[in-house]
Amino acid sequence: MNEPRPFPSPLPAALLAVMGLCLTTAVGATVSDWTSPIAAYGFGATIGIGVTGALGAASIPPPHGARVGLRGFAWRHLLPILLLVPIAFLAKEVGNVMQALLPAPDAAQVAQSTVEQLPTDTELSLLETSVVVVGLVPLLEEWFFRGVLQQGLVGTLGPRLGVLVTALLFAFVHGIGTSPQAYAASFAEILVIGLALGLLRHATGSILASTLLHAAINGLGVVSLALPSVLVIPGYDAPSAHAPLALLVPSLLAVGIALWLLARERPVPIPSVPLASGRVDD
Repeated sequence: MNEPRPFPSPLPAALLAVMGLCLTTAVGATVSDWTSPIAAYGFGATIGIGVTGALGAASIPPPHGARVGLRGFAWRHLLPILLLVPIAFLAKEVGNVMQALLPAPDAAQVAQSTVEQLPTDTELSLLETSVVVVGLVPLLEEWFFRGVLQQGLVGTLGPRLGVLVTALLFAFVHGIGTSPQAYAASFAEILVIGLALGLLRHATGSILASTLLHAAINGLGVVSLALPSVLVIPGYDAPSAHAPLALLVPSLLAVGIALWLLARERPVPIPSVPLASGRVDD
C-alpha cells in the first residue's frame, strides 16, 4: 500500500494561514472593547489559530502525532537551541537593513504601536504580556506552523522548500506596518526567525524544540521592553541604524555553530501507516 498523500500542500497551507490570520484578527477586534490589547490578541490567537489548526490537522494522514512533531527531543539538542537565540539580533539587523534601504514613513508609529500592544509598565501588565507572548503564542504558533503546515509542505515540496514556504507564510501572517516599507522590513525580520524555527523543528523532529526557541526569542523581546534602562542593545531595542559588530559577530558565530550541529542530525523518519490487516507499509 502506498504512503498517503501529505497534507497540506502549498495552496491549502496558504489558505489555512490566511484563515488563521483573519480569525485571529476578527476575534481580537471583537473582544478588544472588553479587555486589554494583549489579552485580546491572546483570545484571538487561541480561537483563530486553534480552530484553523484543528481543521488542518483533521486532514493529516496518520500517525498524526508523529507527523506534527508531538515528541520530545534529545538532550544534545539543547545546545543548538540556546545557540540559536541570538538569531533575534540577526533578524532585527536584517530589518534594520531593509529600513535603511526602504525608509518607512510610519516607522515611529509601528514602534509605538508595539509598545502599546505589549505593555510591560506594571507588574500585572508584564505578567499578562509574558503569559501570552512567551507562553501561549509559541505553543499555538509552533503547533500550527511548524507542526500542521510544515509537515505537509516538507512532504510535498521536500525539506528545503517546505521549510522556506512555511517561513514565508509565518512572515506573511506576522508582517506589521501600514506602509509597504514597514511591512517589508517586518516581513524580512520574521522570515529569518521563521527559517531558524523551521530548520530546528525539521532537524529534531519535534515542535517542542522550536517552541522553546520561539519562547526564548519572544522572552528576550519582552525583557527588553520591560527593562529599557537595564537591557540596552543598540540596533535591537535602542534607537540605532545598525547593530554593532560586537553584537553581530558573536551572534553569527553562535548561530553558525547551531546550524552546523543541526546539519549533522538525521531527521526523524515518520512511521508508516498501519494497514487494516495489522501489517505495516514498507
